[in-house]
Amino acid sequence: MHILHANYMQIFSFMISVKIILDTRSRKKDGTSPLKLRFIFHGQTYHKAMGYSIDPKHWNETGQKVKHSCKSIGSTTRFNALIHSQKQKALDVITRLDERGQLKRLSFPEIKKHLIGNQTDLMLLAYGEEVIARIHKTGKHGNARVYQLMLNSVRNFVKSKDIPMRQLSYRWLKRYEEWFLGKGNSINGLAVNLRTLRALINRAIKEKLLSKEYYPFNEYVIKREKTRKRAIRLEDIKKIKAFEPQTARQKYAQDCFLISFYLMGASFVDIAHLTLGHIIDNRIEYKRRKTGRLHSIILSKPLQDLLNPYLKNKTKEDYILNVIQSDDPQRHVNEVHNGLRRFNIGLKEIGGLCNIQTPLTSYVARHSYATIAKYKGIPTAVISEALGHSSEDVTQIYLDSFDKDVLDNYHQRIIE
Repeated sequence: MHILHANYMQIFSFMISVKIILDTRSRKKDGTSPLKLRFIFHGQTYHKAMGYSIDPKHWNETGQKVKHSCKSIGSTTRFNALIHSQKQKALDVITRLDERGQLKRLSFPEIKKHLIGNQTDLMLLAYGEEVIARIHKTGKHGNARVYQLMLNSVRNFVKSKDIPMRQLSYRWLKRYEEWFLGKGNSINGLAVNLRTLRALINRAIKEKLLSKEYYPFNEYVIKREKTRKRAIRLEDIKKIKAFEPQTARQKYAQDCFLISFYLMGASFVDIAHLTLGHIIDNRIEYKRRKTGRLHSIILSKPLQDLLNPYLKNKTKEDYILNVIQSDDPQRHVNEVHNGLRRFNIGLKEIGGLCNIQTPLTSYVARHSYATIAKYKGIPTAVISEALGHSSEDVTQIYLDSFDKDVLDNYHQRIIE
């Protein structure tokens, strides 16, 4: 292959012309005309709209660029680079067809299909919002929130200027990493965002919207750092049980903490979604929202005593803890988030008043349950799910082999 001119490609016996033109025949009411890519192949012409319109007086036909005198565009240099990148992308499509030996076998309509298929870049922010809307429709509003938080962070990084997903690269990821950590955020917070971004890219590739060649995570490694221990001693659990709340927020935090503990370290999002209907035959049975696994836990006396004030005048459909009050599932995510925030503020107050050295958060109840169980000799197969170990699939096999009575006995030993 030999390049004869910026607008032509000599490919064996074929001559293809690719040029950016201003189609003045299609002038709009505001006086502008659309920019198009013009392809000429075997005497046949095809025009592909580029998505931009320019006043003819600002167009340099010879240079195929916007004149610097144009004031309607923020940066003519950046704009010209953008439209010429579209032209280069079209040339790349033709080159790949030639390298595969397809060009000389394809008809002009078939070549057009390849060019049309690459007409529009898949834009990161726009595609992300589309995916978030689709996730909401499936009812996975918590998952949608994770995507939204990632996208909001990326939007701040790119200063709200959408970029093609094919431009994501190892270098781009490193720049985002430096920017994110430079704002005082944690390594693990970065890991959450990058895992979510990676999932978005994989989805685009799976949907055939993005070529695998643009996958940026082949060389980039998502880092994680170990979190400090979140468990507290049994003596501290007793301090929380004996604590006399001074405010409604402290009472709410104390109740949530102990309910989580008595439910084998249930997460806050799970206890927030518990309804009266989850109480069946003196047990609480629910599916963990993170894994979908069914939990069946005996309604112990201390747990029953905690729940009684919340159960008055409620039907099976009513939420026990009153964290969720809206009928709109999309609002539930924010309600749970706000409830969790209130919970953690209350726990911090309790920790200080009880002189507990380990900072109290919503995670402490579940970590403490598992740690105390370990010290009491409870088999790892019974407790590892509460911590969400990476060997969860293996753990499930063992958990399923335990009879409910065995689990109940172990549970009673832990909460005594």
